[in-house]
Amino acid sequence: MGKLILCSGKRTDRPYVLPDSGERIYSIEELCYYIYNNVYSIEEAMFTASLIDWIGKELGLSERAEKLYTLKKQGADLKTLITVVLCSADYYTESEIKKLLSVIDEIRAMPSARRRYLKANAYLKRKLYSEAAAEYESLLVSEDAINLDPKSYGDVLHNLAIAKLHLYGPGKALELFRQAYERNQRPESLKQYLYTLWQCQDREMFYEKLKEYNADDETAAKIALKLEQLSDEARLSGDMKELQILRALYKTGKTEEFEIKCKEMLDRWIKEIRSI
Repeated sequence: MGKLILCSGKRTDRPYVLPDSGERIYSIEELCYYIYNNVYSIEEAMFTASLIDWIGKELGLSERAEKLYTLKKQGADLKTLITVVLCSADYYTESEIKKLLSVIDEIRAMPSARRRYLKANAYLKRKLYSEAAAEYESLLVSEDAINLDPKSYGDVLHNLAIAKLHLYGPGKALELFRQAYERNQRPESLKQYLYTLWQCQDREMFYEKLKEYNADDETAAKIALKLEQLSDEARLSGDMKELQILRALYKTGKTEEFEIKCKEMLDRWIKEIRSI
């Protein structure tokens, strides 16, 4: 799960696979850790019969499972269900549990649009880009979107662009970053839009947008310099990998492949130099 978790309870060889993320949970401590660190995306629906059954049979917590089953039948709220699970282990202190329950109260008191936004952000933070994108898009076409002010709407677009960038590349994120900046006027959205323009190899549009959005010369120079540096670093990294391949070919006596690869690299370098 990305963190060393000290378990005092039973650790099963048959993990519970979380439906939304595919993460595997092997102990009650790991389940507590997951709930505590993903509270914005936890809902009553998480406490399915299969999860409760797994807690009882695989973790040997039959009494705890029976209590969860009873609470589910009685229509218990999320706070109650979470409390029962967190109190099944000594992983969190009483004060930490109370703090989490206060956060849940805050979440419940939020407007629906805000809750959905934070849920999507939780997916994004965990690098669950498909789930994040789906949640942002669902929010934008829902009735809740009416309650978003321009800046908040722009922030949703910005984060959706980040998710799309990771899923599909800069081409799918470009217009979203532009729309985000048009609404929220945040420097970060502008910067990401310009970065993405550069990645899309649209240098002419890059400099046009710098002027259109009144970016001062110093800011424009810093952005251009940074992107040039990143481009150079990426190219050098690629060249280094090719040189390592050449070394391996030479050491293993693959002379013909070595010569072909050398010619390809030299031809490319000559072409790049001539284009400067």
